Amino acid sequence: MKRLEIRGLPADLFRGYLVDEFGGAAGPDGTVTGTGWSARFIEAEPVPFRHGSVRVLFVEFEGPAEAEASTFLARKAMRGGG
Repeated sequence: MKRLEIRGLPADLFRGYLVDEFGGAAGPDGTVTGTGWSARFIEAEPVPFRHGSVRVLFVEFEGPAEAEASTFLARKAMRGGG
């Protein structure tokens, strides 16, 4: 199993990336599956930050192609600073 932690962005955004750009299919329980991989989304408690909080999302990948799927999603999660 490979696990990513993503902060500040919604699970639906990443489900969309896996379905629209990586050939996955969304399941009724919120998981996404593709050829050789599956992804499960776990929304954790927000982390306090300054005057508010930041959402925390864990994405767990399983299957023989989990490395490719998790690498794709990790790249999508990168954002430039400013």
